[in-house]
Amino acid sequence: MTSLFHIANKINEMLTEYELGNLQELRKNIHSLSRVPSKYVFDQRGVKKDWGAHFGGRAELQFNIGFENNSFRYGVAFSLRPSRDHPNLNALIEKINLFNEYINEFGTEFYDLSMWHYDVEHDGSRSEDFQPTIIKSEWCKTNAFIFLGEKQNRERIDYQRVCDVLDRLLPLYLHIEIASKNGNTSTPSFVFKPGCRTKLSLTKASYRKDQQIDVRLLHNDLQQALYDELVQVYGRDNVGTENVIGCGRVDLTLQLGDKYRLYEIKTAFSAKSCIRQAIGQLLEYAYFYKAGFVEKLIVAGPVKCTSVEHSYLNELQSKFNLPIEYYQIKGACFDFD
Repeated sequence: MTSLFHIANKINEMLTEYELGNLQELRKNIHSLSRVPSKYVFDQRGVKKDWGAHFGGRAELQFNIGFENNSFRYGVAFSLRPSRDHPNLNALIEKINLFNEYINEFGTEFYDLSMWHYDVEHDGSRSEDFQPTIIKSEWCKTNAFIFLGEKQNRERIDYQRVCDVLDRLLPLYLHIEIASKNGNTSTPSFVFKPGCRTKLSLTKASYRKDQQIDVRLLHNDLQQALYDELVQVYGRDNVGTENVIGCGRVDLTLQLGDKYRLYEIKTAFSAKSCIRQAIGQLLEYAYFYKAGFVEKLIVAGPVKCTSVEHSYLNELQSKFNLPIEYYQIKGACFDFD
């Protein structure tokens, strides 16, 4: 039977190809540490026989792996067990509030994952798996454990899926840890990475043993189509998906010399709705983090922009000097029924 130490080492090795592989450097910048705490996400000091957390994660939203019966779990967790170094759990309660803030706004990003929690103080009981949601106050008892992620058979682990899921949770971690540092929002250096990690357009997410939910990943279809369209024009080396700015990931980034265009993809049935849903994220990427390298902000969607919607964008451009545009993604076929 494969040990958790072996699994952690394999994950560490593969995470060097992901943004999450830079976690300890990110932690050094966020917490103003004198040096990088570890070379690895899952340092041997943070991995036990049946569970492991990223090194330094005791007082944070922790990247967590572990065994549950015949399953291997991976994701993020809050552990509300006091320790000698962290006897006061108030800081974690603040971070739970920030978790809820993120889930309220971006929770649909985790449609295919599950949540569950343990009531360790009462009877050690484990809840059923349920769809990602805000953390309720009644779950936040001393010694409670609250988890967001998924599970696999511990003897047939798909390590790429593990790394993909863990890496997708990095913006949630950054949102919580940066915001909890007294409003310190200094952004780790933006590093453009070309390429598109292909994702499925249809997945099955199980939340109960007797229930499966088919989830149409229209956003992923649109992202792949937009990537393909821009690659044809600008070349593969200048187009990248899921690049990190601050606490978020940009759906698609186009590199033009030393300037960048940011594309935020929305799946609404009108350009007006796409613009409304995307504009806050685009403004945050460009102005909250003072990203002076951003040349243009582009809302991308599957539908045409009407003359009225074009007029609205022109008003934003002229009155507020916002470099914002709309782009219709044409390269994919969609079934909206």
